Amino acid sequence: MTARTFSPDALRQIRRNRGLSQRRLATSVGVHNTAISGYENGRRRPDVDTLAVIADVLGEPMDAFVKAAA
Repeated sequence: MTARTFSPDALRQIRRNRGLSQRRLATSVGVHNTAISGYENGRRRPDVDTLAVIADVLGEPMDAFVKAAA
């Protein structure tokens, strides 16, 4: 089985495709906008519960935000 890890680039791209700012996504998810910035810049990783909320808000499956680990 291939290991999978959170993809900051996927989050950034999907958020932008939905036309949402980091601040607007953060408000919808219930986190500070610096958390979203950290996720997108790879400085932080959302926990599973937060990622589930992000996926729900953006209308994507959680798998859309992960990639195969190197």
